[in-house]
Amino acid sequence: MAKDYTTPSEHPASGGSKRWKLVSAGLLLLSLVFLIVIIVLGVKLNSKPAEASSGSVKETKSCRRESPGIKLTRKSSGIFEDLRRDEIKRVRDYMLAQKTLDLTPYEKATVADNYIYFIKLYLPNKADVLRYLDENGPKPERNAQVSLFMGKENKVREFIVGPVSSPSRHNEHRVPGQRYPIPFNARPFDDIIELAAVQKLVHRVTSLLRALFLESYDGYTNDDCGEKCLTIIYSVPMGTTSETRVNWFWFTRTVPGHYEFPIDFELYIQHEGSNVSNWNVEKIVYNDQKFDSAEDLLNAYKSDSLNKSFFAAPIGESKDFASYKRRGKPKPQVPLRGPEQYQPDGQRYAVDDRRIEYMGWEFEFGNDPSYGLAAYDIRFNGERVVYELSLQEAVATYGGYFPSQTSMNFLDASWRLGRSSYELVRGVDCPGHATFFDLTNFIGTGEEETMRNAVCVFELNTGIPLRRHYDNDFAGSYKFYGGMVNTALVMRTVSTVYNYDYIWDFIFYQNGVIEVKISASGYVMGSLYTDEVKNYAYKLYKQLTSATHDHLLNIKVDLDVAGIKNSYETIEIGIENVTSKWEDNQRRVRKVLKRSTKSTEKDALYKFDFDHPKYLNFYSEKENRNGVKRGYRIQHAGIMKQLYPEDWMIVPMVSWSLYQLAVTRYNESERRSSSIYNQNSPTDTQVDFRNFVSDESIVNQDLVAWVTMGMIHVPHSEDLPNTGTVGSSASFFIRPFNYFDEDPSIASSDAILITPSDKEASGQKIDRFGTPEGPVCVPAEYSINFSGRYAKED
Repeated sequence: MAKDYTTPSEHPASGGSKRWKLVSAGLLLLSLVFLIVIIVLGVKLNSKPAEASSGSVKETKSCRRESPGIKLTRKSSGIFEDLRRDEIKRVRDYMLAQKTLDLTPYEKATVADNYIYFIKLYLPNKADVLRYLDENGPKPERNAQVSLFMGKENKVREFIVGPVSSPSRHNEHRVPGQRYPIPFNARPFDDIIELAAVQKLVHRVTSLLRALFLESYDGYTNDDCGEKCLTIIYSVPMGTTSETRVNWFWFTRTVPGHYEFPIDFELYIQHEGSNVSNWNVEKIVYNDQKFDSAEDLLNAYKSDSLNKSFFAAPIGESKDFASYKRRGKPKPQVPLRGPEQYQPDGQRYAVDDRRIEYMGWEFEFGNDPSYGLAAYDIRFNGERVVYELSLQEAVATYGGYFPSQTSMNFLDASWRLGRSSYELVRGVDCPGHATFFDLTNFIGTGEEETMRNAVCVFELNTGIPLRRHYDNDFAGSYKFYGGMVNTALVMRTVSTVYNYDYIWDFIFYQNGVIEVKISASGYVMGSLYTDEVKNYAYKLYKQLTSATHDHLLNIKVDLDVAGIKNSYETIEIGIENVTSKWEDNQRRVRKVLKRSTKSTEKDALYKFDFDHPKYLNFYSEKENRNGVKRGYRIQHAGIMKQLYPEDWMIVPMVSWSLYQLAVTRYNESERRSSSIYNQNSPTDTQVDFRNFVSDESIVNQDLVAWVTMGMIHVPHSEDLPNTGTVGSSASFFIRPFNYFDEDPSIASSDAILITPSDKEASGQKIDRFGTPEGPVCVPAEYSINFSGRYAKED
């Protein structure tokens, strides 16, 4: 009878089986422990950067900040640097001490007083600067330009004060061709002193209409408002001439992104002159109904003849739609860091105060509190290419149904474009490895203000080759591959002018090209959506819309191409229809170059024409090795046409926008294409750029290019919460045109050359021209240390 081994009690080796199970369990446990040890060791080893050159694994140091091989060729001249805090204080105190000016300190001043509006650097004449930089002449003195709002005289006066190291004189600043004294009503709106006086008028109206406000706006008021307050906004220009000052004021609910929470209440306020007792509210619009006074509106409300509106207090989603709170399906599915750039061998540019040097480029920079960023004395490989590259003006012109929208035409210099460069966030506004600079301003304040980290400079890998070629042998392989990484130096600031954020980039490429780029973000200016608005804008959210508008920007480019004596030509790419010289009875239509040197400023005015494309070339009589005159050309990448007719009211204040390019002969009295006093004197403006253009010769002269670029914006739902920079940009390039004997980037070791090492091309020879390879350092960590405040005192 066979034994049944299925019954444990009868198994012939039941004791051994138990021992075997114990042994197996122990071995399994040891295996698991061993596996864990291997994994841990592997993770630790892999977490250490490998040194590619030797293949060894060892601890790697953090990336150094600076590279020991990068040295400055010379120190900053200090000529173009903004006024320092101590210089501003000395100028302020000196001016306040001048009894004949009868100045009141800003913090104690009213509209009726005389007070200092701004203090800023006044640049020396170009000839004096070049004499110092190029001929070892005397260093120009540092002076300040000071604007005084003279309420006691109803005028604006300006002075040049110097020297800023120890002020001892102040001379009135009269510019040929410009009005002086400057009309008082043409001054920029002072957001502290003048607004305080306007607010008193507004409070008288809103307090009288408090019951209507509480009912219509769900508790939001303009006085004694607690957590339900209204923010006042105003349109510009303030009138049509320098003798008037009247404009629309409207309101938004004070929540994050308040620009997108307007109400249907607007005031038309006359505030001419400095006698505030003469100021008054001339019109009121409520819910598409016009009234001549607050009393008329109140009577309509009390008599129940008013067509009333209701705006629920924003809560929940109706409040968060304009916020930066994350919403929607998460992207990525799990929060992960995106790719970043780092500097494996340290930064490849050198800095001294406001002087930057990079890959043959060298320049100094400054910032005007009204007009913004500028680069000066720009040289490449030791030769000056541009003396001044500076922002001049940014205009946004709106259109719409409601009165505030139809009258909004913003000149941002008047809104302190340069002073609006606030603190930048490391790792978002600029790469983590960027170098940051503070800006100090004195405008619309009693003390100097320092905007920390308001300008950044960094080297950028653009992610696309600067040049490359794969040379096909057409036999299944190649002869060589050549390419070059496109790394460039970027100088950036961001001007947040109320609702809009303008990102300004000056980009310096290794092939001698400069790009000037503007990218727009921020909030669209909200307005109410009604049936009457359909022809002017789209509905963005419930009762919200934003008016169609454009952005036009003007840049000054004082080119010095192989010296200050230059001429300007257009090179039209035309068409000719000819009989072929090479084939019988054949005709050819081919492109032909039509060169035209412009003899006068009027001849040089340029409006883009698709039917007649042109190169816009500034050239010297000096030649390259090929016998071609050395030149630099302007290339537009952001063409925008001024849509208004030339006789329209606002055109004189922005007449530079009529042309995509204008060329003038350098003139010290034509330093800027616009003025902060243009905003509120549109028809009899302080600076009408058309007056710069005459029959003056521009052949072999010191020339200035005035470049206009821009974009148009029809606001859409994707502009909420903010307009994206992608697709919202404009730029132009300053490009060498036969200036060099060859592409100057051929000297860069950022290039690579790959050739086959044998006939079969089974191997390869890679030439990096001495550039180190492999990971050599751990990128330095950085934290977001953002205060967002601007300091008046250290």
